[in-house]
Amino acid sequence: MDKLQRISEAIKSKKKLVVMFSGGVDSTLLAKLAREVLGKNAVALTIDSPVIPRKEIEEAKNLANLIGIRHEFIELNELKSRHLIENPPDRCYLCRKLRDNIVKNWARENGFDVIADGLNFSDLQDYRPGVKASTEDGIWHPFIDFEVTKEEIREYSKKLGLPTWDKPAMACLCSRFPYGFGLNEERVRMVEKAENFLRELGFREVRVRFFPYKTAVVEVGRDEMELLMGKRTDIVLALQKIGFSFVTLDLEGFASGKLNRTIEGMSK
Repeated sequence: MDKLQRISEAIKSKKKLVVMFSGGVDSTLLAKLAREVLGKNAVALTIDSPVIPRKEIEEAKNLANLIGIRHEFIELNELKSRHLIENPPDRCYLCRKLRDNIVKNWARENGFDVIADGLNFSDLQDYRPGVKASTEDGIWHPFIDFEVTKEEIREYSKKLGLPTWDKPAMACLCSRFPYGFGLNEERVRMVEKAENFLRELGFREVRVRFFPYKTAVVEVGRDEMELLMGKRTDIVLALQKIGFSFVTLDLEGFASGKLNRTIEGMSK
């Protein structure tokens, strides 16, 4: 029995399941499996927060509709929370605890005992405070339990015909801000507009990090550097129009979770 079959059997044993659903590669596969196994007893639950790009919310709606799973939303303005105003190194841990609590309340009120997320076995190789927080909160991680890696999730998604199989990694907009540099509505929207502009130009892997003095640090895939340099003037003018004073390029290129490198230095 392969991993997907074993996960499906495990899902079936839960009888009813809430899937924490972002519309990313991992949660989309999990929602697909839950819908196939549990039918109407599976629900995809999406947090609608200002730190989630609007395009990701719309894509989550479309994917849930494609899968045929019941889809619910919880609105949450995390920008009013201390963990985003102060943006400490344990921000992700605090944020996940807040989200888990809200989702657990929703599940309890709607007759669900089990909540699952799409965290996968590859996530254990990086600094992922959300794993610790959600495990403490009793959230089920089927892809971790069955040692399913990110690459396997992409392979399974492709076999099942899910359009997310090659979707670039996406993290909430909080990940664009160095720890200790607080978030607010204006800064978050500037990042979102800048990244939308770059994607409209044809870039697939994009991050616009927001540093002090309204500095935009642009990351694109290493194979997209030449394209970026060809559009350098347009990018600088567009990002300055959005509100950035300085527009810089990270010569290393895109790397997920890059700002986690700063945590060791801040802890001393």
